[in-house]
Amino acid sequence: MLEWFIPPVLVTAAALVPNKRLTKWEFNKKHLYNGSWLVPIGKKRKVMYHNFEHYPHLLIGGTTRFGKTVALKGIFASLLLSNSKHVRLIILDLKGGLEFSKYQNLPQVLTVASDLLEACKALDYVYKLIKAEEERYRQNGWTNISETPIKERTFIIVDESAELSPKLVNKEFKKYAELAQIYLGEIARIGGGLGYRLIMATQYPTREAVPMQVKMNMVARLAFRIADGTGSRVILDETGAEELEPVPGRAIYKLAQSHEIQCPYISDKMIGGYLDEIREDRRDIIDHR
Repeated sequence: MLEWFIPPVLVTAAALVPNKRLTKWEFNKKHLYNGSWLVPIGKKRKVMYHNFEHYPHLLIGGTTRFGKTVALKGIFASLLLSNSKHVRLIILDLKGGLEFSKYQNLPQVLTVASDLLEACKALDYVYKLIKAEEERYRQNGWTNISETPIKERTFIIVDESAELSPKLVNKEFKKYAELAQIYLGEIARIGGGLGYRLIMATQYPTREAVPMQVKMNMVARLAFRIADGTGSRVILDETGAEELEPVPGRAIYKLAQSHEIQCPYISDKMIGGYLDEIREDRRDIIDHR
């Protein structure tokens, strides 16, 4: 089983040293594989792909302005473009909905929550779906989604997990944050085998923002520049992210090994253009029927 995928040659392990050959590059749909759950996560010598079928959850951390939200949008666009018929998205945009609310009318986006209370409702909905799926799996004798004819995958994207920490919210919201933590822990623990993928990001890499019951079930990590070694250890379980060059999009992608990469750049305007192409393709199909 591949930890990550680079066609046609696999990259070997390398020491984490500043790589002057890494250059900025833009997201392009030519790098996608239609019908797959491979997402271009960055470039080393070639494009590296994260495989959400093999590693369903992804933890992302990094100081603001260094590429965390851009990476989330790249993943978002990749999923929409490569698997638009089978992807479902539940987005907790806990920076007031400023980044993702513009996409809430897409048919693949089930909801965009913009505050703690809305996030709790969305996570409660996901938890109930998971429990219903557990019963369905028991009735059919399934143990993992790979054994089933189910093609749909549900991605829960959390942009700013610190807003869900009981220790970081106001006292009157503590009970909601505690409930959110329980739901996130269950999604991370049992959701992967049932087709639910958790992508959790924070610009505050602390133990409060990244609870252990969630982190322990997230093998894949992506760390942009972080202020200190303590924050790096929260995301990667090792230092290194604090030593990255201060270049937007420069990150460490870690599974069994760590790789310094340059993540692709994508803007809302670029995403809008791709979405217009999808709509135009659908109109052409309808017109020819």
